[in-house]
Amino acid sequence: MSFTNKQAAELALTTGSNLVYTPPTDAQIRAFTVHNPTDAAINYTVEVNALAMVSRSIAAGATEVVSTLFNQQLQADEPLTMTGEGLNIMLTVVEITG
Repeated sequence: MSFTNKQAAELALTTGSNLVYTPPTDAQIRAFTVHNPTDAAINYTVEVNALAMVSRSIAAGATEVVSTLFNQQLQADEPLTMTGEGLNIMLTVVEITG
């Protein structure tokens, strides 16, 4: 079995649902950070395989760690998507092969 640490996504969210990451193999979420660089609060939702896992609001200028998803398993080809236009996000995973 092989474990590969990977920065899976670093992006600014646009309107609608944003594809953040689709694992090519089983993966585990290790870190997930959300930053709101705007002057207003933004509501956001994180979905895994079309199921809402996190739904929150983040204050203007705030940064938060989405710790509720730490160590959660993603199966191969199971998309992680997110809404929250204007947010910057960074996702780190461990991909598991073998």
